[in-house]
Amino acid sequence: MDRQTRERLNRGSRPATGQNVRTSSASGHNSGVRNAKNIRMKRRTKGNFKSLLWAIGFALVLVFAGGLAYYIYLQSKMTISETPASLTAASPTEPFNLVIFGSDTRDPDRQARADTIILARIDPVENEMWMVSIPRDIGVELPGHGAQKLNAAYIFGGSDMAIQAVKDVTGQDIHHFVTLNFWGFEGIVDAMGGIEIDVPFAIDDPRGDFTPDKSASQIEPGLQTLSGAHALTFVRHRDGYADGDLGRMRAQQDFFRALGSQLSDVPVWRLPLIANSFADNTTTSMTPFELAMVARGIRGVDSDNLYLTTLPGEWRSPYIVVDEAAAAEVWRNFGTAPFE
Repeated sequence: MDRQTRERLNRGSRPATGQNVRTSSASGHNSGVRNAKNIRMKRRTKGNFKSLLWAIGFALVLVFAGGLAYYIYLQSKMTISETPASLTAASPTEPFNLVIFGSDTRDPDRQARADTIILARIDPVENEMWMVSIPRDIGVELPGHGAQKLNAAYIFGGSDMAIQAVKDVTGQDIHHFVTLNFWGFEGIVDAMGGIEIDVPFAIDDPRGDFTPDKSASQIEPGLQTLSGAHALTFVRHRDGYADGDLGRMRAQQDFFRALGSQLSDVPVWRLPLIANSFADNTTTSMTPFELAMVARGIRGVDSDNLYLTTLPGEWRSPYIVVDEAAAAEVWRNFGTAPFE
């Protein structure tokens, strides 16, 4: 091969060599661009993740702070600052006795008589409840006030005297108390969306109606869904029963049975409404946490493990006198077996 031919061949191969070099350089450049983009994406992803964690943490703090503030609000509204000396200490996670007073006050800032008195034994673990309605007209001796009806203890000595009077009548220790006024009763029923109950007969009771215009004085017989105002008329009515207050207590027991069975079906979103109405119209020795434990136990109670009775007695004007032998049988079963 002569010299000219070799030079031609050499000149022809250079462009190919140069092209390969340029291609390799472009590839390296593209790879560098991709790496830079990946780094930026990773930094962005990491930053977004940190922002998300911060947002979640901030939201949790807000929820916790809001929950704490709500807890303090509930406690300030209803939990008394000093525990009555007549109460016996107990854990809300174990069976305990709770006395429930229904106040007939028309003024939330004044003491009133106890229109309804119920002693309940609650087992929050086994989801069982015993409720004994105690006639308000039972005769008792109140310190400094002599012979009185049981319901007068609350107006003379507040919760402490009323609790002690119930202890004297029943012979049972009492661990907690709840006093609920008429507005609280109405509000809880309305917050639940009403209570369905079988009304035994037509009721027309303006005296039992708590509304200013007496719009809830009449209730038709049969299966009815009662509003808060009508429910209050139902549990306060007694003239239509042959045995007066004893018949009314049986109606109250039927109502509480219906309330307990329907409470488990209440939507979760209604629970704060119930809690607010309860707190605004209640005085109690229990904290919101303890009440929540009780509410959890009550929601699991159905008609098969809710036992209701009335403390037996006889009307001897002007008082009801307890039948001690029959009452002893009630207290033997209290918290241990269904009532007869």
